[in-house]
Amino acid sequence: MTRKPYGVLIIHGFTSSLNCVNGLQPPIEASGLPTRMPVLRGHGAASPEALRGVKWPAWVADAEAALQDLLTEADRAIVFGHSMGGLVALTLAADHPDVIDSIVVAAAALVFTNPLGPGRPLNFLIPLVVRLVKKVDMPLKYADPSLAYATRDTNYRYAPTDAIASLFEFARVTRRRLPEVRVPTLIMHSRKDTTIAPEASEIIYRQISTPPDQKRLVWFEVTEHEMFCDCEREATIKTVVDYVRERAGLRGNE
Repeated sequence: MTRKPYGVLIIHGFTSSLNCVNGLQPPIEASGLPTRMPVLRGHGAASPEALRGVKWPAWVADAEAALQDLLTEADRAIVFGHSMGGLVALTLAADHPDVIDSIVVAAAALVFTNPLGPGRPLNFLIPLVVRLVKKVDMPLKYADPSLAYATRDTNYRYAPTDAIASLFEFARVTRRRLPEVRVPTLIMHSRKDTTIAPEASEIIYRQISTPPDQKRLVWFEVTEHEMFCDCEREATIKTVVDYVRERAGLRGNE
C-alpha cells in the first residue's frame, strides 16, 4: 500500500450518529485522502443507555485509536470534530502535534447555552442533578426541522445525566488546555446555534497558540447546531473540504 502524505479523521458529536457528519467523507475520499470516522464509546447503539457510565477519556481514547489506524495509511492527519468532537480534536492537537497537520473544529462544545453548563449560573447543581435525574431529553436542533427527517437523523433523543456531566468536565479540561494547541486551525460556528454558544468559537480563536495567520474563524448565519445536515449543509461541507484540500496541497481537479 502506498502511503499518502495526509489523511482525515472525522469525529462526531455527543449523542450524535455518523450520519450527522458522514456527508464529509465522500468528497474527502474523492480527493484521494484516506479517512477514518470512528463511533465513539456509548454511541451508535440501539439505546442511549449505552452512554451511561461512559466518561470523556474513553471518547479521546477511541479517537486516538482511529488516529493511529489512519496513520498506517497516511504520514500526517487533518482532524475534524463537530461539537463534542471538536473538544476531541483540540485534545488530539495538544497531545500529538508531531502527527497532526491541522484541525477543523465546528461548534466545539466549549461553552453551553444550558444554564447547568460549565461557567453557567446553575453549574453548581450538577452533582445534585446527576443523583436525582437519570436522563435529559436531547431535542434535535435544526433551523429547518424537516431536514432531520430527510437526513434520517438517528441521534439519541436523550442522554444519561452522568454522561452529560462528563461532557461538561471535558469542556472545562479542554478550555484549560487551549494554549497547548499550536497547529493550523479552522473554526466554524453558526450565530444561530442554540446548543453551543457562539462565544465558544471566539474563545478558541483567542486562546489557542496557533499563529494568527494560521487560524481562521468562519461564521454561518442561518443553520442550527446540526450544521452538516441542516439548511446550510452544502456550504458547511464545502468549507471543510476546501480547507482539507488546501492543507493537503490539492488544487483544481486533483
